[in-house]
Amino acid sequence: MVQVLKEELRQAILRAAEDEFMQHGYAAASVLHIAKKVGVSVGNLYRYYAGKEALFDSVVNPVFQELEKVISTHGSQPPSEAHIFELIVGAMTDITEKLRIPLLILIDSSKGTKHEDAVLKLHKLMADNVAHHLERYNGRQGQEAFTEQAAWPISVSFMQGYFEIIRRHPETEDCKRMVSQYVSFWYQGLQAFL
Repeated sequence: MVQVLKEELRQAILRAAEDEFMQHGYAAASVLHIAKKVGVSVGNLYRYYAGKEALFDSVVNPVFQELEKVISTHGSQPPSEAHIFELIVGAMTDITEKLRIPLLILIDSSKGTKHEDAVLKLHKLMADNVAHHLERYNGRQGQEAFTEQAAWPISVSFMQGYFEIIRRHPETEDCKRMVSQYVSFWYQGLQAFL
């Protein structure tokens, strides 16, 4: 029973940290405020998390790792065309549903942390993925129809659009619907490259 209570407290601290980072960003967030929201002393909070940076990492690492996995997976041995759309929509809406707040914190409130270049890293991962698809497309065409440099603006456009949906659509079902429409629009336009 004691272990359950400890895990419940750990989760309560994480939820309070999410609220604090979402409201104030990393730099202005206060461990004292987080502890007060949970009803524990700062000293007790430090028994669970070594400090503000450790709390921040615990909030944003899962969403970064999930996005990294989604982006990287679709660059190597893609599934059949019939299933790739459903896989991408499923993965991106799953992130939207389960990790929307941590994603917003990662992309908008990471200044002053080791994650402040996370968006750039995600753009790079996506650009590598897109470059792989462009290379395969060029091979099928027997000519260089698209250069590798085209991958960067394509990937930035896609990711920034996704982030904008996350920002502007706080209701889960609305956000999921918009992500599905957005990915569908891109998929139909890029289908020749998959």
